[in-house]
Amino acid sequence: MHIPARLQSITLIATFALQGCTTIQLGAANLIETAEVPRTEVAYGEGTRQRYDVYRALDPLGRPLATPAPVVIFVHGGSWESGDKRGYAWVGEALAQLGFVAVLPNYGLMPGTRFPDFADDVARAVTHARARSAEWGGDTSRVVLMGHSAGAHIAALVAYDARYLAKQGTTPAMLSGFVGLSGPYDFIFDTKLLRRTFAGPPEREYDALPVHFVSPRSLRTLLVMGEDDRTVNPRNTRSLAAALRKAEVPVEEIWVPGTHGVSVGAFARINRAESEIVRRIAAFVRATP
Repeated sequence: MHIPARLQSITLIATFALQGCTTIQLGAANLIETAEVPRTEVAYGEGTRQRYDVYRALDPLGRPLATPAPVVIFVHGGSWESGDKRGYAWVGEALAQLGFVAVLPNYGLMPGTRFPDFADDVARAVTHARARSAEWGGDTSRVVLMGHSAGAHIAALVAYDARYLAKQGTTPAMLSGFVGLSGPYDFIFDTKLLRRTFAGPPEREYDALPVHFVSPRSLRTLLVMGEDDRTVNPRNTRSLAAALRKAEVPVEEIWVPGTHGVSVGAFARINRAESEIVRRIAAFVRATP
């Protein structure tokens, strides 16, 4: 039986959302994202990967919003060694269609960039984008930092460990929340990749785990996790949520059937309208801290 190309694309996305996460797999979502969303590329540094894409917020008719919109800064995954903002254009477009200004930064990758330098890149991008967000219709009082997989790990470091934003002359208090999608926050250095990326003196390994930097001053948080994730152990989400509750920080959890790609795959057009993940993330972003 012949399956039309568009339906093949939809089938691929449904499969990827259930089976796992790679940039190539999730990037296939671009095949079914048809809306024209204004995109602007901005340099936040001199490095070749120190750039981010901005997607303007749209109203239901596809027009730029006339009033300031919440800003979502989304950090892509890729095991700290791969990935690109353009491969996640569908996430930027989805966020714009939800009425948000979306900022998707690139950052230095392994092996050329090691921990903590890629977190410094993201902190620099966050500071730069927030300072300029009003130019694209953004509301600087509502800026949420979000990431998926390794991107959730990096975003969590920037959100919870104040030293990264301090280097940029600011604090996590400039953000209104953190959303983590299938992120590693409290892991063991038990693979070659993790040892190559993070291992070193005890203090270096300690600094690599976002869970260590939760405090009563931490940002309100929303965590999304697939119950059957085999790429990132679900205990990472449980551990971070427990630390936040112990510190009396507002935290929500969303647990859904599926594996590693199910959290970010919710933003693909085929999933978006029916997705509780998207609905709750949108409500979290719109809420006033």
